[in-house]
Amino acid sequence: MNIYNMYNANNKNFNFYVKRDGWGNTIAKIISIDTVIEGEEIQGIAPYYDNLKVIAEFYKVDDKKNCHKGNLHNIGELSCPGTFRYTLI
Repeated sequence: MNIYNMYNANNKNFNFYVKRDGWGNTIAKIISIDTVIEGEEIQGIAPYYDNLKVIAEFYKVDDKKNCHKGNLHNIGELSCPGTFRYTLI
């Protein structure tokens, strides 16, 4: 799934965590998608929805399955949110 699919699968709610191969001990908490009001549909054509900008909090963690114990590292734009290389955690 890409980030947009994950948002839809999460009952159209933000605040879900993802990881990506190559990130090492970094995970991301998705906090917003450009122009999307939480709980509402993403406008555009699936699965890429015009590659809307996705904002995330990035955390450094010791254990990728234990998201709530990470240290906030950065807040910023998630690169390539339309790729299917993200994993929901």
